[in-house]
Amino acid sequence: MSIFHLGANSANNTSVSTSFVPHCLAMAIAVASASTWAAPAKHNHDKAIELIEVTAEKPSDAEAQTVFSEAPVTRPTHDAGELLRSVTGMTALRRGGRGFDPIIRGQSQANLNIISNGAFNYGACPGRMDPPSTYVGVDSFDSVQVIKGHRTVVHGSGGSGGTLLFKHLRPEFLDDNVQGHVKAGYTSNSELSHQGLDVAAGGEQGYIRVFAARKRSENYEDGNGQEVASAFDSDSWGLVTAWDIGVNDTLELSHEDSREGDVWYAGNGMDAVYADSRSTSLKWTHDAALAFIDRVEANVYRSDVEHLMDNYTVRNRNGMPNGMAAPSSSDTWGGRFLATIEGQNSEWRIGFDHQANDRRATLFMDRGKDGSLDMLVARMWPDVEQRQWGLFSELDYQWTERSSLRLGLRVDDYESSANTATVSTGMMGAATPSRLYEQFYNANSRSKNDTAISAVLGWDVSLDNGRSFNANLSRSVRRPDVSEQWIARAAMGRLWVGNPDIDAEVHQQLDISLQQNRGQFEWSATAFYNDVDDYIEQYKQGGNSLYRNIDAELFGTEMDVRWQMSEAFSARAGVSYTRGKGDNGDLAQIAPLEARINMDYQSGDWALGAEWIVSSRQNHFDPDVDVNEASAGFGVVHLYGHWYITESLLLEAGIENLADKAYAYHVNSANSDPFNPDAVRVNEPGRQSWVKLRYQF
Repeated sequence: MSIFHLGANSANNTSVSTSFVPHCLAMAIAVASASTWAAPAKHNHDKAIELIEVTAEKPSDAEAQTVFSEAPVTRPTHDAGELLRSVTGMTALRRGGRGFDPIIRGQSQANLNIISNGAFNYGACPGRMDPPSTYVGVDSFDSVQVIKGHRTVVHGSGGSGGTLLFKHLRPEFLDDNVQGHVKAGYTSNSELSHQGLDVAAGGEQGYIRVFAARKRSENYEDGNGQEVASAFDSDSWGLVTAWDIGVNDTLELSHEDSREGDVWYAGNGMDAVYADSRSTSLKWTHDAALAFIDRVEANVYRSDVEHLMDNYTVRNRNGMPNGMAAPSSSDTWGGRFLATIEGQNSEWRIGFDHQANDRRATLFMDRGKDGSLDMLVARMWPDVEQRQWGLFSELDYQWTERSSLRLGLRVDDYESSANTATVSTGMMGAATPSRLYEQFYNANSRSKNDTAISAVLGWDVSLDNGRSFNANLSRSVRRPDVSEQWIARAAMGRLWVGNPDIDAEVHQQLDISLQQNRGQFEWSATAFYNDVDDYIEQYKQGGNSLYRNIDAELFGTEMDVRWQMSEAFSARAGVSYTRGKGDNGDLAQIAPLEARINMDYQSGDWALGAEWIVSSRQNHFDPDVDVNEASAGFGVVHLYGHWYITESLLLEAGIENLADKAYAYHVNSANSDPFNPDAVRVNEPGRQSWVKLRYQF
């Protein structure tokens, strides 16, 4: 198992030290890790979020686990999706200042499992203004574990593209029973201001941790001086508390509340009046022998999202006297039971999980734009219910002194139904979701049941000279999401209709990686191939957006290098390439060849660095979904630095897009908005400076 840390020390690996990873880089996210709560030590107490990439199976040797420091975040990041752009092989789709949709190796949306403190959460907007990562309070989480591809069966069904695990870690209290930090920052161009606090109090038996953040942003200008709709207001707060209720038992309760308002989107036909999320989870851990079981973990959770978008409240985007509004909601609940059985050379994990999600979205005409929502136009998500039950078993076995195996098997049962698909909708009650399904697919079903089998086979080998090899073969099944199966939007001459009979995607993946750690020089190379049966493709027919199954393949390579040239100078580089092809040509939303290069200098209390991001031209695209032309390549430079004014006070600053270039990533807002089906490419911000101040206590 190789783990890539972002801006955090590894207690078992001195190769990832603060001299190698300048804090100013990692502090661009400015949240506390577990070591934050330890007694202050200069350059060691003020950790940022720890970003961990899993590229192998079960760790066998601490020195071999941490291959090198992943390219640290060098920019002030305020959205979890944007944060993950720093990982090689990952990117994120931009719609404005919020709602970055993460992509791993060409897979996104329902192909990714995004889990926060054990809880799943799903956005409520049919146009994906609010992907699940939007509601993750990136300011407070201590670690993000990135699992590329399908490497384990214990984190829920699907997850063919990967799994993102956001976690709060238990504070470590030494001399003080109350510890924390306060912070503030400002970014020019968008005039974004943000403030936050994170405080923990407790002792050996338990603790409570409270955190909050406030962000206000105006629109930014791109490199051409054009204003890009991206303003937003964001407030979030939460708490995590845990108590040892016995020698071997612990209860942990976490809650997070997020409030988004007046959110402008350049890449959507509407703006968000509000987007509110509440997520609560409860976990019980028994860490001792119980019959033949060595460890038991059980958790339950509930996540609710309410969303309202329209084209007249935040800004009047329609000169007509009538406006359009779409209230929507998503309610998710579930849980998991996990038992661990340890043998002399093995660890066996068995368990079951359940997930339920109810989603509803309606489109109204608002005569006079007064909020009365006078006429129902469409039941876009006609009271959709999705249910999943899963059983899983996973064995890690130490085969030889230098090699280990992972064997995983999972069985899932799915149910999905559209409960109001036959209820009258629209003028004179003629338009119902059912009639749209019949018109385009000749489909009469209003519910669907399915059973899926997933499996994982992994092999890790420790070689000579600090090298390690990993191979992972997997089969995973990804069920259709609510829009692919049930969306029914008929308005303004364009229809967006899901396919009730669409089949689940079946992914057969192989990835191999080779890594080497030679102290001051470390590298990792990965190649992957994914053969997909029944890939769900969005396509156009007479201007209408529809869905169908095709066969497809995705393949690519990734490479990371780190070189510690001296005690003060270091360099890092990451390169990734992904290609996607299907029965009808190129797949949509596939990033071109991209590279990220960092040069860093650190001396005592201060550090300076530069980052160069390069993307090639993308000639492979799907004109039905992507912008109907090749995307230009680009190269941008960012500068950053930090200074420890005192042991507890840290100042950070930087300049983004130094040359003030106009550029956009190929993966963009594209055609995921049922209110503006024409693909739109949203430019990144032009030159902007930023500053942050953080006080630790």
